[in-house]
Amino acid sequence: MTTAVQKVFKSRRVIGTLVVAIYGTLAIWSTWPLARFSTTCLPMGASNSLTVPMFNLWTIWWNAEGFLQGSNSYWDAPIFHPIQNTFAFSEPQTITMLMAPIIWLTHSRVLAYNIYLWLSLLLNGMFTFLLLRKLGLNRSIAIGGGAAMLLLPIVHWQLDVVQLTPLWGILWTWIVLLKISRRPSLLRGAELGMAFGLTFLTCSHQGLFLAVLLLGAIWTLWKRLLNPRLWATCAVGACVSALLIGPIVIHLQQAAKENHFQRSSKTVLQLSALPGDYTASTGNHLIDFGNLAARDQWQLSPGWFKIGLAMMGVTLGLMRSRWRWWTVFMLVTMFFAFTLSLGPNLRIHEWHPWWTLTEYCPGFSQVRNVFRFAFFVQMTIVLLAAQGLYVAFLMSRRFCSKKLQIYMAKPALLILGLIALFEVFPVSPVLGKTPNAQRHAGWITFVRENTPPDHAIACIPFARGVKVKDFETTTRWMYFGTFHGVPLVNGYSGFFPDEYFEICEAINAESPSEEIFRQLADTKVEFLVVMRSKSSESAFNATKFDSVLLKHVYSDPVGVDVYRLQRVDKLSAE
Repeated sequence: MTTAVQKVFKSRRVIGTLVVAIYGTLAIWSTWPLARFSTTCLPMGASNSLTVPMFNLWTIWWNAEGFLQGSNSYWDAPIFHPIQNTFAFSEPQTITMLMAPIIWLTHSRVLAYNIYLWLSLLLNGMFTFLLLRKLGLNRSIAIGGGAAMLLLPIVHWQLDVVQLTPLWGILWTWIVLLKISRRPSLLRGAELGMAFGLTFLTCSHQGLFLAVLLLGAIWTLWKRLLNPRLWATCAVGACVSALLIGPIVIHLQQAAKENHFQRSSKTVLQLSALPGDYTASTGNHLIDFGNLAARDQWQLSPGWFKIGLAMMGVTLGLMRSRWRWWTVFMLVTMFFAFTLSLGPNLRIHEWHPWWTLTEYCPGFSQVRNVFRFAFFVQMTIVLLAAQGLYVAFLMSRRFCSKKLQIYMAKPALLILGLIALFEVFPVSPVLGKTPNAQRHAGWITFVRENTPPDHAIACIPFARGVKVKDFETTTRWMYFGTFHGVPLVNGYSGFFPDEYFEICEAINAESPSEEIFRQLADTKVEFLVVMRSKSSESAFNATKFDSVLLKHVYSDPVGVDVYRLQRVDKLSAE
């Protein structure tokens, strides 16, 4: 290796290390003080509830545990017993299997969750940096663009929904498309399939959205549509992505079909954006322009300075032949993402495009949070804003003298870039403390060691409402389930089986009936794990039925009682 090549290699290595250090620091800073409590707390985001974070923590654990059990048991997750295929009721987030070594080595599910969050933010910055460098932007602006993507307002607003944090798969897909637009090849087709497949494995919701947006923007390659190499490239990409996500899609569609999963039109309408929502940003503001036309809690803009720079990037990007396809592709993607984020709020005469999409596009009838197309709107604006800042830099080099450039143009551009970067920056997340499993080790150990194989437990209380916060108790039981590993009758997910609400209502009744206990016993529920209270003691200790026996078998000082549930006729037979 020549000395010149060694210098280049060393320079790239140093720059790469510096970029990783910058983005790693930003990931920690933007979520501070999470790093101080990385083994005990989870960020709650806008929901101000631990329900979704603890459910996603349980999902990460099950991806590690289910991976060890093999594909036959992976989809039959230990919730909603005795129903099967329950892991397909929500986002599987299969990519989180990569966190398994952290769980195995540290035995901390919470730490694995938070590392995954930070790693996702870091990779968002890294892939943005690589994309902007592929476009030809200089390193400083590319680093700033990556930082802006890492600090994307909508990501930190939805920080409790950790599967929405990884944007790097989308960015990687766009990087490959940029390369394909210049020169299609089979190898790049395989890379495209890999990038899209991993996007789906991080979040099937975002993967579905990306697929529709790609189909809507594919015509921008019209100059190459007659090129057989482009079709061959796309065919290879489709095959590779099908191999990666095919089994996941099959199970998700099977669960949706068998359980008739659909979102109500009222819910979809409530969770769709309005055009005015894009006039304000969520987070801390250097310059607060106010809500303008945005609704409270619905602030979907990435920031006005970014929008202004993006407009400059579009104008001059269309004039520059090397950037023309990319600029058109970004514009089309942004347009469709904005339009689709409106959901049923978009009406063309008597036609609602969203309902047509749900009728003919598989998966869209299960979409609830339509406004999340705004992720793509903010992403495209950030990329075009970086392009606009670079155009301003090129213009300063062309029209300013060297001295003027050094003392005025560059400092002005630096200030403008920093204002655009930090005009909206994350609010410190509210942290929620996870339950202390060590304090509950007594009943957890008893249940783990005394529950027969293929049997389950029911944990009381069940959720007493249908709001997200009402299920915090349920996800608490699910968290304890990651330590004892016994299937639960309880559960939380994106969709719920009808049987669950029937059981929930019966158990939460003032005086649970003999029928519900007999039903639980018939489905191999071995124990009732009950959070002790005056009402529970009177309800269960004094319960006597003809066909079912409830026997108090364990009392934990932490406030949990365990009751064995048995059919009387089976006891007589024994």
